[in-house]
Amino acid sequence: MNMKTAFFIKTTAFTILFAANTACSFNLSTNINSNSAPINSPANASVTEPAGTPSSAAAESQSSAAAALVADLYKQHDGKNSPFFQTKNRALVDKYFTKELADLIWKDATSSSGEVGAIDGDPLYNTQDPDIKNFAIGKATVTGIVASVPVTFTNGGRKEVLTFELKQVKGSWKIDNIQYGNGENLMKWLKETYPDKPGRAENGEFQGKFKVGDTSATVKPVKMAFEVKWAKGTGVEVFFFKEGNTFESDDKGGPNRFEFDDDSYNTGTFYRADGKTFPVQRVK
Repeated sequence: MNMKTAFFIKTTAFTILFAANTACSFNLSTNINSNSAPINSPANASVTEPAGTPSSAAAESQSSAAAALVADLYKQHDGKNSPFFQTKNRALVDKYFTKELADLIWKDATSSSGEVGAIDGDPLYNTQDPDIKNFAIGKATVTGIVASVPVTFTNGGRKEVLTFELKQVKGSWKIDNIQYGNGENLMKWLKETYPDKPGRAENGEFQGKFKVGDTSATVKPVKMAFEVKWAKGTGVEVFFFKEGNTFESDDKGGPNRFEFDDDSYNTGTFYRADGKTFPVQRVK
């Protein structure tokens, strides 16, 4: 073998070895890049929930539903089908308001005998002489099961801001109060005229025998509480008056609740602590 041949063989071997090393290095680099991201890549950045996810869409839907209820109330009110001041359709009042506020609105309408009651002006415009312009319903702010909806307008050139306070009742929004500013609100006006009955826990209305689902209960007023003896069971369960037409137990395992349809306490619903509900009817 001469020197030229030997040189050719060494050169060829070196070229093959270099190519092999290069290919191996390329494949290793490719595998690393395909399975891990560079330090500054989006994959290593904090993940932000994109707009339009189911949770944000649900919140937006609740906000829209709350504002829509207020808008519909104004539409019916301005269309001469207002739940206020009328005495023929209690269901119309219940459509928009929580039970406590609906009871007071209905009482004001049915007790005033055509005279001026607690509501002595237009409750949706806070005036006796409306001259409304620039009316607008703002976006609802929702926090859990409560919401607030701002309403703005000018009346006689003066800007007004009303805030509707809403609660979710059995999955639907209901108006719980209307704030007019300066500490004035619809609930306050009504309660000043129709205060809670201080003797309700003593007047014996919530007493006697009631059918509750497929069982029955006997209610006995005791001082400021009510002892409920169930047909199926031993001992008594103590209930206390809460608000409106509601009586609630102080059971540490979770309160049970009677919620009646009106002051007669003849019909209503029993809400058991586990979430189940049962119809209630007085046994005459």
